[in-house]
Amino acid sequence: MNKIKNPALREAYERLYHKTPLGFYNCGRLCDGLCCRGDGQGMWLFPYEEELFMGKDGFEICETEGNYGYPMLICSGECDRAERPLACRIFPLFPLVYEDDGKIRIKVVYDPRAGMCPLARNNKELDSSFIKEVYKAARYLIRDEKILEYMKAVSTELTEIAELQRRLGEI
Repeated sequence: MNKIKNPALREAYERLYHKTPLGFYNCGRLCDGLCCRGDGQGMWLFPYEEELFMGKDGFEICETEGNYGYPMLICSGECDRAERPLACRIFPLFPLVYEDDGKIRIKVVYDPRAGMCPLARNNKELDSSFIKEVYKAARYLIRDEKILEYMKAVSTELTEIAELQRRLGEI
């Protein structure tokens, strides 16, 4: 992996290096890596991540109209776990970032886009240390203004998706 220059991103990567939703077990082995397969499927990159994957074998960076101007990373389905982007490291969770009484708050939730993940779909209990590390990583990430704004925008979108899913479930 190319050297991570942004200190907030570097700290988040380090915090989540050995963590997975099931402790140290590679959860992709449970479902044969469903989150890593499929034509045109990939993970949205956070700010500053694109440079880490430029020219890397097994990865393709795709410019898209979504993700607030940041590209999508498509992988071959098999990667060195040390080279996972942040979205893979926190999957199937996302740290929602919002303001409350003028303070930035973080709430780690199942990502409503993670429907293919058996852990999310079945609402399985995840390793508590993984959830804590996702939270701690988010605390570092929001120290960078560009990442903070990105996470706020994604958080708003995910909240809207979750609300739509809730409403559709009531029909």
